[in-house]
Amino acid sequence: MGVELLDGIGWTVISLFASPILWLAVLVSFLLSMRRVKRERNLFRSRTRSKRTDLFETLIPGFVVGLVLSVISVSLTLTVSTEFLIAFMVLTFLIMLTGVIRFNLPLGPLVLLAGVTWFMTGDRVDSLRDVTVSDWLLLAALSLGAELVLLIWRGKKNLSPSLVLSKRGRYIGGLSSNKLWLIPLVVFVPGSSLETLIPQWSFPEFVPIVLFLPIGFSFLFTGQLPDQLIRPLIQGRLLTFVLSVVLAAGAFLTGQAVWLYGLPVLLMIHLILHQRIKRLNRSQTPLFLNGKRGVVILGTLPEKPASEMGLVPGEAIYKVNGEFVESEKSFYEAIQKHKPYLRLEVMNHNGDVRFAQRAFYEQDHHDLGILFVSEPGNKRTKIRTLQ
Repeated sequence: MGVELLDGIGWTVISLFASPILWLAVLVSFLLSMRRVKRERNLFRSRTRSKRTDLFETLIPGFVVGLVLSVISVSLTLTVSTEFLIAFMVLTFLIMLTGVIRFNLPLGPLVLLAGVTWFMTGDRVDSLRDVTVSDWLLLAALSLGAELVLLIWRGKKNLSPSLVLSKRGRYIGGLSSNKLWLIPLVVFVPGSSLETLIPQWSFPEFVPIVLFLPIGFSFLFTGQLPDQLIRPLIQGRLLTFVLSVVLAAGAFLTGQAVWLYGLPVLLMIHLILHQRIKRLNRSQTPLFLNGKRGVVILGTLPEKPASEMGLVPGEAIYKVNGEFVESEKSFYEAIQKHKPYLRLEVMNHNGDVRFAQRAFYEQDHHDLGILFVSEPGNKRTKIRTLQ
């Protein structure tokens, strides 16, 4: 028993580090971080955080969630065939190669593979049918559960400030959440099917293999603060997760293949609910828009005076030492008039005003660490229009 356990752990470790999806996710995360830093420098002449934080965001939360889900998967003996494992990995790899983060949703490859089993015949397809309907739906439920937990935990963390154009040509600020999470899920593969694929080696009866589930989340918060808009997004994910659990339980209790037809329904509901929140976000009056509230704060840089003064995104600096300001230019003109003391009247999006004050020094002019809604620092930067 001890030898079999060690043998199984060895194959799990090998599948973890030998998977091309792991290294492709690392590469994609690195490219995303480079693109983010370049965009922030073009828009605001400064980056909000280092490149390595994007890699940490991809790996660490996903591995933590994957560890918990793997315990559930192993306890329920989720088993897939070798052909299913390979086909799922190939589809996942190709989707990740597109570079479009929001396409990375495990439900997509699962629905495609389900369609293959419904409309095609052959030995290869028969091996896909070897996976029980309950295991198929359990995999869908675990992936949706992972997305729900990560959205609650990380959905509004480490957001990147951005700019878009309104239909009238005005600059609107937004907070971008563009995340790729990689969840390693341990599943079982029959050793006999692996021996058919690699006859030179011998395997245990069931081999624990790591199946990577890349999950992408992309959203630009413009109509409300992330704390407010993340709630309906979570509610939508919770609904699809509960439905997936019901489908998996129904398939397990009845053993009927008809429950598998719920997969495309889950995907459709997931996409419709996400698009509904996007339309809600775009239909609201932009929160990050300069106007009667003053000049709007889009972000602050860590360890800078603005952060020490407690300024947060979504607030607007209404007055500087009693003088009304409505743009980044008028703000910096005002603080130059009133050295060496800085007293700000700060208004939140509900119209409540508070005061923030500190001593002001000569070098603070360029080092306050406030990111405003304004024209991009690099005039050649392409800004998309908010539809």
